[in-house]
Amino acid sequence: MYYDAIDYWFISIYFHHKGSISLLNYHNSLRGYLFPLLLFPFRVIQFYTNVPPIVFGRVLGAVSAALGFGWLAPALWQVVQNKTLVLSWVRRLAFAGLGFAFWRDYFNFTLSDFPALWVLGLGLLLLHRPQKLGWLVAAGACMAAAYNIRPSYSIAAPFFLAIQLLTPAATSQRRLAGVAALVLGAALVMAPQWAINRHQFKQNTPVVLSYIKALKTNNLYREKMKWGLLHQKLETTLDRSYPDQMMVFRDLAGEKLVRDEHITWFDSYADYFQLVLRHPLTFTGLYARRLFNGLDIQYPTPYIRQIYVSTLGLAWLNYTVWFGAGLVLLRAKFQTWTARQWLVLAVLLVPCLPMLPMSMECRFLLPLHLLLCAVLCFGWPATWRPSTVSRRHLLTVGAAYVVFVALCFYASTAAQATLEFGARSLW
Repeated sequence: MYYDAIDYWFISIYFHHKGSISLLNYHNSLRGYLFPLLLFPFRVIQFYTNVPPIVFGRVLGAVSAALGFGWLAPALWQVVQNKTLVLSWVRRLAFAGLGFAFWRDYFNFTLSDFPALWVLGLGLLLLHRPQKLGWLVAAGACMAAAYNIRPSYSIAAPFFLAIQLLTPAATSQRRLAGVAALVLGAALVMAPQWAINRHQFKQNTPVVLSYIKALKTNNLYREKMKWGLLHQKLETTLDRSYPDQMMVFRDLAGEKLVRDEHITWFDSYADYFQLVLRHPLTFTGLYARRLFNGLDIQYPTPYIRQIYVSTLGLAWLNYTVWFGAGLVLLRAKFQTWTARQWLVLAVLLVPCLPMLPMSMECRFLLPLHLLLCAVLCFGWPATWRPSTVSRRHLLTVGAAYVVFVALCFYASTAAQATLEFGARSLW
């Protein structure tokens, strides 16, 4: 276990203090209580058995991967698409295979990224079940749980509620009752956080405080907004031959902006947005680079053991997925989508937007990347076969593919050249 993973594992013991076990014993102001609470029973077992923590990380990760890739994601795709046809095992295995290729080592560690996304997806799935109030209470609890585990998901809450308000074949009274059930479910999850905040930090709020005393801004997100101007990408390494544990990919345009504007820290979000309005073209470039780098997976791990190794194959596979998903989306009939389908898409993708001003890490755009994989694997039309397509069309698509992949390699190479303590190549 390293860094964030060992931190989650360590703070899970906070619920135990001086012989007593209580939610109110939890005293971490940065992270919500729920994910450490889920780890707490395994932490107790580890304490009495001396089994290495990484074993628990791997077992829990295997269960998480099996549920997420094997059941939840395909089930959510089917119910949102309103299709009765069962996804074939070939499509399911292709999706799971891509998940293994790109994200496999994340499931060795007690990290919050996948659990938060899975519980959010479970909430969406429950919203599409028959409208029983019990299921809706559970869906609201899932939405609040996703927020508590990863606060960036809070921005998805209005879209989540709107899905319920647009429930087909339901009376206005029934829809409002459903919203009340969602709120009740969310309250059940957020009430313990409120009690913890009042007891430990004298804060009368149910939100995750994201507060660290040592930070100049007293707020983790505003702290990272400053660094987000300077870094177009951030990775974490275990490679002892590299001078730092953080692999910083510098953004020269952002550095120039910081110098020219004499930026120290952002005292408020308004200060940041005013800066964006003064330099719209600069920020367009900044966000475009962060979007690309957030999707540009070079290593299938959150903790890189060797930096200067070839990642050409993984990069090529990744760009191929983008291109294939793009082909499917170009032929998609968006005009036939319902408002609820658009809202589901918003719930999954809107949380990626607050990540763009930060020092970008690939896990921050996890929902978008998995959606691209799902579009390719689940949405690829069965009629799209080389034997059914004209030679001219195949040549056109092939040429476009070569150009697209070449441009991606060019952009990625340019980003990798900005690595702070020594540029790296993809091969």
